Amino acid sequence: MMETKKLNILFTTSHADTLGNACRLDMVKYLIDNFDATIITNQVDFVQNLFPNIDILPIYFKEIGKVPLVSDYRYWKCIAEKLNSIPSDGVFMFHDDSPATIWTKKPVFQYIHQYGTRASDKSVSIKELFNRIFIKVKHQLTIKGLRKTEINFVVSEFLIDYFQKEGLHNLELTPHAMELKKFQKPLLNENHQILSQLKNNGYFIITYTGWVTENRGFQLMMDSIKEVASCDSKIILVIAGTDAIFSQRIIDFQKDNNLESNIINYGIIDASLIPGILHYSDVCLSFLDDVPAFHVSPPQKIFEYFAAGKPVICNMIQTHSHFIENGKTGYVLNMNYKEVSRAILLLRNNPELLKIMSVNAKKEAEKYEMKSVYGSMVEKIKIRLDELQKNS
Repeated sequence: MMETKKLNILFTTSHADTLGNACRLDMVKYLIDNFDATIITNQVDFVQNLFPNIDILPIYFKEIGKVPLVSDYRYWKCIAEKLNSIPSDGVFMFHDDSPATIWTKKPVFQYIHQYGTRASDKSVSIKELFNRIFIKVKHQLTIKGLRKTEINFVVSEFLIDYFQKEGLHNLELTPHAMELKKFQKPLLNENHQILSQLKNNGYFIITYTGWVTENRGFQLMMDSIKEVASCDSKIILVIAGTDAIFSQRIIDFQKDNNLESNIINYGIIDASLIPGILHYSDVCLSFLDDVPAFHVSPPQKIFEYFAAGKPVICNMIQTHSHFIENGKTGYVLNMNYKEVSRAILLLRNNPELLKIMSVNAKKEAEKYEMKSVYGSMVEKIKIRLDELQKNS
């Protein structure tokens, strides 16, 4: 019987919620099931609650408010020292902490799930200039950490191309993966009751899940539901992932436009509720602004939508158009509420077309079955660790 490898998993996050960390937590869970794992984290209570039977060790938070380069440098060295002190065959981390690899003395494996700036701020203020300098320095340290890594598992071909231009070749394509059964036979509870009632009463439900921000189409969604509701009052927009600021903006928009009955805002919820929400949905939304990160980092939500068998209405950006086939698994449109509204009404008024596209979406999801995608990743880690052990 093959010896179970011991893996230290580094998981850090600034926000202790399952929605914003869903894809990374799914990966951590899969690794835990396949290795003798210890988790090192800056969110001990949060992680311990999710994985009560796993050894959890703390690391300190970054020094907020301190000089970024100094505090981050100390933080990464602290992480490396912690990782070096814990017995293991190897270390798994996400690329956010890649610079810590520079000082880590164990074999490291990393996952790159998103890269590049997500803002479009082109101001020339002193603060912004310093921020750009910090980003460039961190990028160089990140590349150095990725270069020292045994295998970098990368979420998209676009990112692989990007890092190959940086001289990296230790890259393996590992897209977002889904536990299909979780989305196709979801657990339903009282949180989903309102959606069940709406479906029974003939409502058409369009849904957006994930973080709600300006550069993820917030205003476009508001304008679109206003437009379609004026044509058909039995169309509902469901949003799951809204913080307090955007929740208030939704309330204000509803009041100003008499849309109290056409928008359901779940706020920031546990990720376990998402499959049930998608179960009652008819079509789903994904919008991304033209910023560097969104050009190379596909959003996990589109794969969840596919897993639930839902067509996706999205905007033209390569991380959408590469995965969503226009007219087959969804519609790839301009960032224009008139176009979005027409697509929603088309599917609302053509149930046979909606059914065909839903079947296509579910079939597309088969490419991203978790056991296949993450199973391949685990196998490559184990093989590499065996090779290193034989050569030591």
